[in-house]
Amino acid sequence: MERKRTRLIYTGVINFSLRLSTAPLSFIFTYLVAHYLSNLPDGRVIFATWQSIFVLVMGYFTIPSDIFSLITSRFASEDKPVGGIIIVNAIAGAISALVYSLIVPYLMETITYIDPLAFYSATLLIITFYVYKIVTAITRGRTPIVIGITATVFQISRLVIVLVAFFLFRLTIIGVIIAYSIGYIIQTILSLRYVKANLTIDFSVSKKIIKKSIVTIIYYLQLIMEATIVWLTLIITHDPIIISYFESALIISNIVTWSYSIYDGLIAKLSESKSADVVETAVKLYFTISTLFLSIVLIESYPLLYHLRRDYTQALMAFIVLSVSNYLRGIYSIFYYSVIMKDKAMGFEEDNLKGYTAKLNISNIQFAVIGVIVSLILVYLFKWESAYILATLMTLGILINSVWMSLSSYRVSKDLYSFKFPVKESLSSVLIGLITILLLFRFSIMNVSYMFMLIEGGLVILVYASLSYFLNPFAKRIIKEGIKEVRKTLM
Repeated sequence: MERKRTRLIYTGVINFSLRLSTAPLSFIFTYLVAHYLSNLPDGRVIFATWQSIFVLVMGYFTIPSDIFSLITSRFASEDKPVGGIIIVNAIAGAISALVYSLIVPYLMETITYIDPLAFYSATLLIITFYVYKIVTAITRGRTPIVIGITATVFQISRLVIVLVAFFLFRLTIIGVIIAYSIGYIIQTILSLRYVKANLTIDFSVSKKIIKKSIVTIIYYLQLIMEATIVWLTLIITHDPIIISYFESALIISNIVTWSYSIYDGLIAKLSESKSADVVETAVKLYFTISTLFLSIVLIESYPLLYHLRRDYTQALMAFIVLSVSNYLRGIYSIFYYSVIMKDKAMGFEEDNLKGYTAKLNISNIQFAVIGVIVSLILVYLFKWESAYILATLMTLGILINSVWMSLSSYRVSKDLYSFKFPVKESLSSVLIGLITILLLFRFSIMNVSYMFMLIEGGLVILVYASLSYFLNPFAKRIIKEGIKEVRKTLM
């Protein structure tokens, strides 16, 4: 099946721009749900129930939805028939939904809110999410620019549907679940409509995807291992306030992961060319754009935490550590994707799973044990300290793991592609980011209003872009090409 050649920089910038432009819609949706549900009769209980359902479903029952994604993206990029894996993932979603439904009576009793329809309707959210995730994986491997477009449609449709559900049909939790589910369905249909992939149903290919995904499951085991830091800290300290600081920092720091869309086109591009230039360009692009985004997030960190809850500003240091950790994991993902795309053991024809990817994942999970132990030892030794200090100590093990993951994946990728790490572009971006943060950070503490946050965000972009234009040749090229694209659009 013929397709246009992937434009790595163009795809990344467009998808990232769309991600940022729809952020206000995401905020409005979140605020609307919280405000509407909280102001109903018995609203605090209803909103807490929705939050409990959402965290449980998205935090546990949808984790397996992503297991087949990376191998599916590679096979899709190689034009293998991947239609069967959509059915497989839908079945996996149905099984996950069934398991969830079995514990619903226990959940209602635990939360002390009896509304069977609200709880059971979350099974629809689970199934639609599973299908959406695997279709997105196919899109990433074949037509990655569609991801940004359909994600924008998701944000718009979700907001419109919840408005109708709330103010026309007077629905509550079910209305939110319907908004999410229909949003995922619309995004999935659009992706299937425009993705230029081989969607023929061939379960022998699906079987290969499942088999090879065993290697990538190790990464999810590492995430589960890191998650144990939370409940083990709770066992050590018996203080839930520490966890609230950690979780608040974690929630806001996850905004940094939005910048991962900047390399959406990497897998598709590597399927066309295994050139070292592709990896080098992806690294340059990530450092240039993601460092800007990291700078914005760090400068806005105080007001972001303040608006979540005023006393969560004490979790500022934990927030900074987790944000840097997420930034490093973005770098890791670039090298990890490049390894998967060139690892013969992950190819369609190869039956042996003992390749570079397996060795890398085993190395990472072994080192992850060290990071988790470091955090827990520090928490135990300083358990009498303030909650915000202990929350910061919890993050150190995660940061250690992120540093190791970045370095280990870099070494393997460098051996496979023999690329030259773009030291000049990377260091200049980091230096410019630090200068920008030092210049503007103190102002964010002085004024936490939303309007000032917008103004300061604009100032960050202006300062960073101006310095990058003169100090980073790659950034200068992006700015010039961006201006040309805007002119073409307006003419």
